[in-house]
Amino acid sequence: VPKLQELWALACWPLCEDSGLIREALEYLKGTYRELLAPCGAWCSAHEEAIFQMFAALDLERLPGQVLLSPWVPPQVHLVRLLVQQQPHEQFTAELHQEVLSNSDSLRSIHQQCDKLSNRLNIVEQRTVINKSQINDAIAVTEEHARKRREATLPARRSSLALTSR
Repeated sequence: VPKLQELWALACWPLCEDSGLIREALEYLKGTYRELLAPCGAWCSAHEEAIFQMFAALDLERLPGQVLLSPWVPPQVHLVRLLVQQQPHEQFTAELHQEVLSNSDSLRSIHQQCDKLSNRLNIVEQRTVINKSQINDAIAVTEEHARKRREATLPARRSSLALTSR
């Protein structure tokens, strides 16, 4: 296992993008792990840790999930794979939460602006009602003034008509 670990490091597995090659390496590691755990295998915690590090060097995201469904893939590899898959979700959730907070602030600001505009509209409506009342009062006064003027000129016309008709 120590010799394999040295060779494994030379292969630069974290940089490998070929899924076929990664699958072959995974199958080789599964066989090595099986031999390590066999009754006459050379199991020790250092060897198991070395095997795990070799599994961890592979980009297992490039492989279909069923390839990893084997008793010869250490459970820690599955755990790391799940944690790696969860990181983008956590980051997405954090970004989404930040966006929600930002949008909430924006909505609060818009709500405040709507309240201000609503208050201004109420003031304009009140002024409109007052102006209509003042216009109606002015029309009434004007009509009253015109009526009085007609009444005042009506007797004068009657008398002038009466004088001219004599």
